Amino acid sequence: MTRTPIIPVSPDALRATAVGATVRTLTLVGATLTTGLIGGLFYAYACSVARGLALLPDAQYVATMQAINAAIRNWLFALSFFGAVLALLAALAAHSPRPRSGRFVLVALACALYVGGGFLLTVFVNVPMNEELAGVAADATPGELARARAEYEGPWNFWNGVRTVFSLLTFLALVGACLLREERGPRS
Repeated sequence: MTRTPIIPVSPDALRATAVGATVRTLTLVGATLTTGLIGGLFYAYACSVARGLALLPDAQYVATMQAINAAIRNWLFALSFFGAVLALLAALAAHSPRPRSGRFVLVALACALYVGGGFLLTVFVNVPMNEELAGVAADATPGELARARAEYEGPWNFWNGVRTVFSLLTFLALVGACLLREERGPRS
């Protein structure tokens, strides 16, 4: 029977390993939490708010969407929306020393899904549509209100559905990463 030699590990090496594991865990938890919040927000809007708004007459619909779009610009939303990007990038950086690990692959996938399908889609599609709707005057004619709604509601809801799916897939990838046991041993 051959014995595997015991290789002494310095306390500094143990501390560095423990710190790295802690940073990887905390960044992964932060990314999972923030993307879950944003995915949940988009989902709740799609399955409740949009359905309720669909029942409103044009003038009330436009005024309500304008109010929602103004109200969502707050620090709490910004913390989760922009925080998700920062947390994902931090998690990716923290896991990058182990590029062949399952966690790294899932975190990289989550970054691509959220940044491309959640964050950038919101910034370049939904927000410009919101800005255009904000330009509709409160005293617009019924025809102008109907036209503004027709140009906004369907496309906006479609793109919200797309970013909802991407955000929820991001969340699922991160949950998968959380469930994977962190690999010990040499880095790849």
